[in-house]
Amino acid sequence: MELKFKHVDEITIVELDSPELNHVVSHDFQRQIAPLFDEKKFNIALDMGNVDFMDSMGIGTLITLRNKLMKEKGSIAMFNLSDRVKKIIDIAALHKIFSLYDSEDEAVEGLKQQLLA
Repeated sequence: MELKFKHVDEITIVELDSPELNHVVSHDFQRQIAPLFDEKKFNIALDMGNVDFMDSMGIGTLITLRNKLMKEKGSIAMFNLSDRVKKIIDIAALHKIFSLYDSEDEAVEGLKQQLLA
């Protein structure tokens, strides 16, 4: 897995290029995302467009990231979710703790609104 990063104002867009966020790639995901904390980039929008499956380890990885960001007064959003990933998110009730958006623009705007709150 390789993550691609870009910055829109105070929001970091992270594109996941793996079809799965699972036990195989979770540690690599965590390793690649860690430098954002060193750079004090605590507002992240995850582009999930390439991800078609998540297992419990992938879900745990996202929850751990969310919790770490919240400790730093940051926030996280996900956008561009496949129907399959949406079902997984619904089953795991993650829609209650993650902000979900259709597009990058909506995710960035949603995170900006959270920063103003």
